[in-house]
Amino acid sequence: MKKVTLYLLFWGLIPSALAQTPDLKKIDQLFSAWNNVTPGVAIAVQLGDQIIYNKAFGLADLEHNIPNTPSTVFESGSVAKQFTAMSALLLAAEGKLALTDDIRKYVPEIPKYSAPITIQMLLNHTSGLKDWGNVGSLTGWPRTTRVYTQDLALQIMSKQKSTNYPPGTEYSYSNSNYSLLVTIVERVSGKSLAAFTEEKLFKPLGMTNTQWRDNFREVVPNRAIAYRKTKESYEQLMPFENIYGHGGLLTTTGDLLKWNALLATHAIGGEQLYRWRVQKGKLANGKEISYAGGLFVDRFYGFNEISHSGATAGYRAWLAYYPEKKISIVALSNDGSFNPTGIGRQVAEIILTDPKAEQIDFAPVVLDESSSEYARNPLTLADPDVKKFEGVWRSVRHMDVQTVERKDNALFNNKSRGIVISRDTIFFDKKWVSTKQGRVTVLNWQDTLSYYKVAAADLSATSLNSLVGTYVSEEADATYLVEVKNSIVWVNNKPFPAYKLLPSFKDGFFSADGDLYEFKRDKKGKVTQLLVSTGRATHVSFNKVK
Repeated sequence: MKKVTLYLLFWGLIPSALAQTPDLKKIDQLFSAWNNVTPGVAIAVQLGDQIIYNKAFGLADLEHNIPNTPSTVFESGSVAKQFTAMSALLLAAEGKLALTDDIRKYVPEIPKYSAPITIQMLLNHTSGLKDWGNVGSLTGWPRTTRVYTQDLALQIMSKQKSTNYPPGTEYSYSNSNYSLLVTIVERVSGKSLAAFTEEKLFKPLGMTNTQWRDNFREVVPNRAIAYRKTKESYEQLMPFENIYGHGGLLTTTGDLLKWNALLATHAIGGEQLYRWRVQKGKLANGKEISYAGGLFVDRFYGFNEISHSGATAGYRAWLAYYPEKKISIVALSNDGSFNPTGIGRQVAEIILTDPKAEQIDFAPVVLDESSSEYARNPLTLADPDVKKFEGVWRSVRHMDVQTVERKDNALFNNKSRGIVISRDTIFFDKKWVSTKQGRVTVLNWQDTLSYYKVAAADLSATSLNSLVGTYVSEEADATYLVEVKNSIVWVNNKPFPAYKLLPSFKDGFFSADGDLYEFKRDKKGKVTQLLVSTGRATHVSFNKVK
C-alpha cells in the first residue's frame, strides 16, 4: 500500500548547542502559581559539576506556615525504583545472583506460571505480575487507606493464580516487580534494603538527607507534608504504609543530584553496572522497550533522556539526565496536582534551547494514504462489508472496548468518522483492518492490537437477573454481592458503599473508576464466575457461590 510522507516544520526542536546563559527567569515563571498559601515544589538543575538553579516554592506545612526550601525532604514516588534496581544489579555484579535467574529460586512463595519469571523481567516490568496495590483496592482498601507492608504485599502476590500476560511477552508497569526485587535483595544480601542501600549507595555518595520510609510514623525533620487539592482548599494526603522499594524514598533535590552524577561518573559499579542500568528491556519477540533498570531511556527535544517520574499519595517527583549535555534536572513536590514530567520537561526545554539559534527540524511524519487522497475521494461499502465493522469490539490483550456505529450511511468510532480505504480497511483515528470473521486488527504508530466482536449489552431482566449472587475471590480475599435495582447492576462489598456498573457489552460492565467486570457463563448459560480487571491487574477471579 502506498504511503504519503509529509515533512512538517518544527522550530527549535533540535538546538545546535546549549545556550551559554539560559534564561533562568523563565524557570521562575513556571512556578509562579505556588506561593505562601499553597503547597509547592523544589527544583534544581545541574550542568556538569555546577548547580545553576536551586530554588523552592510554596509551603512544606500549611498548618504551620513553613516554607519549602532546597533542603526540604520530599517523598520521591517511583523515582525510588532505580535505587532498588541498582541494589539488585550490585548483587549481580558480585556474582551473588544472575539476572536470568528464575525469581522462584529466591521467592518460592510465588506460584509457577506459564513461563518462568526472571529477575531481568522484574527490572523491565515485563513479568506480567499483577500489581499488589490494584488487587488490594478490590477489597475496598486502595492505597493510602490502609497500612500495606512488605509481608502483606507478598501475600497478595502469592495468591495470584495467573499473570496479566505470559511472562516476557509484554511491558506493563507493576509495583509488584520492584516489591519482589526488595525481597530478593534482602534474602540474598542478608540485610534490609535500608541497610544495604545506606552502606552501598547513600553513604558513599554523601546522600545524608536520604532514607527509606520503612516506618511511616517516624518523625522526619524537614519533611514536607503532602496535600491534594479539593474544591475549596487543600487536605493532607500522606502515604500511610510501611512498604518501600517500589517507592517510599525520602530525599532532597541536592541528594538526587548527587545520585544522578553516577550516570556520568559510573563511580559505583563501573561501566558494566552503568550499561546494565540503561540497557533497554526486550520482549520475547525481540521488540525493544524504553524501560531499563528502574529508568526510562528515551529521546526528548532531540537529546537522549534518562528519567523517571514518581507519584505516591500527594507527593510528586521527576528526575532526568541528558548525557550529551551533562544536565540533571530534579523536581520534588508536595502538591498532588503537580505534573512532574510535564513541568520538568518545560524546564528541560529552557535549559536545552539556545535562544540565539533558530533550528529547523524537517521531521518526517508518515501518514496513511487514507488521510489524504482517500479523505478527498472516499469509497463506500456494501452493506455486508459495513456489518463486518459495525458493533462492539473487545481487545484480546487489554481492557479496551471499542464501539463502531452506523450513522447516516457512515461508520463512526467515538466521534471519528471512518474513511474507507478498501472493503477490508477503514481509517478512524487509527487504521482498522478486518482480518477474518469477527476479528479486526487496529494499527497505530506504536503497536498492533487485535479485537474480537462481542455481543451488545443485554439489559433484559432475564439476562441481568442471572448475574445476581455472591462472588468470592481467593486472589483478592474479597466477597462481592451483585444486585440488580431498576435495571442497574450494583456491586456491594460490605462495609463499603455499593457502586453501580455501566453496561458495555453482553455480560461486560465498567465501574465509574474504569475497572472492567466480566461475568462468565458455563455451556448451559449459567453464570459461574466474575473476572475483574484494573489498570495493572487483569482477570482477578471471583467465583459465584452456589
